Amino acid sequence: MEGMRHPHDTFLPSVCVTQPRMDVGQGFCFSLDWLNVVMRQMGGGMYRARLKRDIDRWMAKGLISEREAHAMLLEHDSQASSFSIGGVLLILSAVLLSAAILLLVAANWQAIPRLVKVSAVITLIWGFHCGGAVALALGRRAAGQALLVLGTATFGGGLALVGQLYHLSGEPLDLFYVWIAAATLSCLLFRASVMVGFVAVLCVATVAMALDQYNFDWTTETLLPPPGFAVLILALSFWPGHERVRHVAFVLLLGWLIWLYAQHMQVALAIAFVLGGFVVFAVAGSSRVYALHIWRLVTMYSLILAIAGLAIINIEYDHGLPLAVVALAALAMSVAALVIKGRDDGMVRALAYLIFVGETLYISFTTIETMLNTSGFFLISGLLVALLAFGVSRLEKMLSAARAAEKGGRGDA
Repeated sequence: MEGMRHPHDTFLPSVCVTQPRMDVGQGFCFSLDWLNVVMRQMGGGMYRARLKRDIDRWMAKGLISEREAHAMLLEHDSQASSFSIGGVLLILSAVLLSAAILLLVAANWQAIPRLVKVSAVITLIWGFHCGGAVALALGRRAAGQALLVLGTATFGGGLALVGQLYHLSGEPLDLFYVWIAAATLSCLLFRASVMVGFVAVLCVATVAMALDQYNFDWTTETLLPPPGFAVLILALSFWPGHERVRHVAFVLLLGWLIWLYAQHMQVALAIAFVLGGFVVFAVAGSSRVYALHIWRLVTMYSLILAIAGLAIINIEYDHGLPLAVVALAALAMSVAALVIKGRDDGMVRALAYLIFVGETLYISFTTIETMLNTSGFFLISGLLVALLAFGVSRLEKMLSAARAAEKGGRGDA
């Protein structure tokens, strides 16, 4: 029998174990490659408990021996991504020390000569980065990344110090752009995942500062940086393999699109959010690329964008026939999301339930004076959902039977 192998990850070795109870006496090849995908998506402690339960079940079925089960747990525990309290404390200490350096710069130490101040900052920048490089080379990843955070934070503080000392004129946003560029360079040179997070924090702070400085108005500084920063964060996340930080990029894009709607207040834009978001969700969720983490995020945030557009349309059309059409569209979207990816993705299920429950509550509050109309809508919706549930259940049974027959045919061959 052919081993089960994830098509995108080949980090773990394949372990072939003999399955003595198989009728044809053939070997059962069990690949560990897929464990990498799950381990990078879930918390180490939570996943280990779940992995232990799965391994016990596989042992009970005779799929693996006790030796292979022990090897799997050892492989999980040896992963570099395992949770480390010491590493977290080192990063926290680096953040606190960075704050101390920035506050010290803000105080603009009047008693120290200018040359001494600038020399001290330059020494700290080089010292922290060189120390981080040495720590990473020696395999002390947590200490190395903490030193890189300190070095990059000191660089930002040094920029502010030079501006204070020599009374340089300019926009605060320019300082942040240079700071982001330096943090990006550090991330590329040292391939440190914590620096991707540092860049993401600086990007979010820069966008917030630009929106506050220009009162959320339509300017180059508020229009272009959010999508540019999102692309930068996504690109950097592939270099050290930091997947969780990609959420920041998608949140930036989502907030930017909502800001675009706030600038124009056109219902057509909200409708485009619904249609475009759901089409991207359906296409990405139904294709093979869904196995990739980046495409799972595209699928999830596209559905969130469609939900945001639906909420805006609900606000615009809050009575009469338009409200009924929007409500039916929300119901159809909820059911379609469950059919497309609800079985495989818990977040999609939660979002689909959110659409259904949110639309139901909204209709209840907006039509509370006409209980008869509300009850009629719920009656029709309930019957439609029941019919859809029956059809989907029958379809799932047919697909399951077809897959079982196909697997049986391969086994006989």
